[in-house]
Amino acid sequence: MRGRRGDRIILQKIIEYCAEIEGFITRFDASYEIYLSDKGFRYACDMCVLQIGELTKRLSDDFKAQNSEIMWHAIKGMRNVLVHEYEKIDLYKSWVTLTQRVPELKAQLEQILAEGEYNENHDE
Repeated sequence: MRGRRGDRIILQKIIEYCAEIEGFITRFDASYEIYLSDKGFRYACDMCVLQIGELTKRLSDDFKAQNSEIMWHAIKGMRNVLVHEYEKIDLYKSWVTLTQRVPELKAQLEQILAEGEYNENHDE
């Protein structure tokens, strides 16, 4: 699944995971204290971040190059920590990622889709 259509589908899935994270945060009143104390809340958010990282690996190199303002390396790095070094996670940095970086990523990807090059009416 490569090319614009494949990238579009992946972008839509990433946006869905970003929305899931936003939903979890809303559900728990955007509370860092609850995030620290509720492992289920933390694990649910972490799984979404992990999936976002996995999906970014499937985006075409052309897409990532054309959208170099997105911190692809940082997204991949966060995924790697979640998979390989979970016990080393800095929970405050993770919280900042969830509450600031994820909404930023979602907005960036929604803008890319809205601009048209990766929308359904502009397939290769």
